[in-house]
Amino acid sequence: MKSKKILIVDDEKQILEMMTELLEENGFKSGQALTGEEALKMLESEAYSLVISDVRMPEMDGFELLEEIKARYPKTKMIMMTGYTDDYDISDALILGAEDYITKPFDEAKIMLAVKNALKN
Repeated sequence: MKSKKILIVDDEKQILEMMTELLEENGFKSGQALTGEEALKMLESEAYSLVISDVRMPEMDGFELLEEIKARYPKTKMIMMTGYTDDYDISDALILGAEDYITKPFDEAKIMLAVKNALKN
């Protein structure tokens, strides 16, 4: 499972760095994208088993990215993350096909549990 690659998408470089460090400490390989458009370009050239994306980003938000990934790469799993805990956002993400939904500030153990569960399915 740990050989699977994970793409992290967030418009905050600090979040990208923290998530990359956490995943790599746990044996995963990862890529980083600052925008949804950049993430889609990366998915065109490289296979990722899982995408972890922020919900609120400029231009293409996480929900739009989720819909694009499900349409183009149906085997790629996705976890949504946000600093907002709106129940509607959570249910929308799950209805659209996200594996899980994590909130900021992050609990590292919860992130790793969500990642492992998503990659098991």
